Amino acid sequence: MSKKTINVSLAIKQFFDEHLSVHCNCSPHTVSAYGKTFSLLLKFLRDTKNIVPSRISIDDFSSTNILAFLNHLEKNRKNCPKTRNVRLAAIRSFIRFVLIDNPILSGQLNGILSIPSKKTTKQALDFLSEEEINVIIETPNKSTWTGKRNQALFATMYNTGARVSEIVDLRIVDLRLEKNGTVRIVGKGRKERVLPLWPNVIDILRRWISSNRFSGNDPLFPSKRGKKMTRSAVTKQLASTVTTAMDKCPSLKRHTVSPHTIRHSTAMHFLQSGVDITVIAMWLGHENIETTHGYITANMTMKENALKSLIAPSLDTIRYKPDDSILAFLDTL
Repeated sequence: MSKKTINVSLAIKQFFDEHLSVHCNCSPHTVSAYGKTFSLLLKFLRDTKNIVPSRISIDDFSSTNILAFLNHLEKNRKNCPKTRNVRLAAIRSFIRFVLIDNPILSGQLNGILSIPSKKTTKQALDFLSEEEINVIIETPNKSTWTGKRNQALFATMYNTGARVSEIVDLRIVDLRLEKNGTVRIVGKGRKERVLPLWPNVIDILRRWISSNRFSGNDPLFPSKRGKKMTRSAVTKQLASTVTTAMDKCPSLKRHTVSPHTIRHSTAMHFLQSGVDITVIAMWLGHENIETTHGYITANMTMKENALKSLIAPSLDTIRYKPDDSILAFLDTL
């Protein structure tokens, strides 16, 4: 098929409506993230190249334009390399979709597929102590509707270690609040996991639900308008609560607390309690157990205990002297 016959606007719509949602069975979160990428890309091309989004052509998808867009994300929007790589992955996915029916364009579009992902620096995991978590959960003002919701919200986040996107999607129907209560969580790739709830969390959730007229499909943690909370709203409520909690627990000032910090804390507390790493991976919904291994590397207590179990070597210090000028040079690099 000639590139002149390609309606790129139509291809973008088919990419989202058919390819991602139907053929790939992507979750709504993935579709939304990809949609954000293309919204940013089309606005960038409009503002910098005077390209009308609805009239974009396949020629506008050049390596030069895509690289300029990626640089714009980092320099102007202050995105980190990880976010830049996520945006690039979405664009690559669209290019591969276009090439399915238009292999003749491979020579033109392969340049985009060849754009490398940037190396990222893996930050050390930050997590809170059990005392700090308890202070955060107890800080919301339980005499107000928002305070009751936030206490139930933070308690559930810590109990489940769920991603914030999973938390805001919870509905009343996902709960079983009998003696051995559980919550059903739908994670990445629409994979479900059912987790037990602690008795005190069950009590908090019962009080929260009984104080509202919820029905089965209502969001468990709604906004004041009755809609499910957004991820940014959860982040904002948590940040406000942590600021207040700092008066009772000054050690919180050392942390930048986000919903993911709560998730990290759940995992780390399980690990420190001796829970097997495979169980933690299941609990968190990790598809690859290697992801969960990051908590082991971040656990300083385990490292210190491992060091105590070893006997330090008693060897005389030997000073290394390179025996060749080129080796000496290489040692300076």
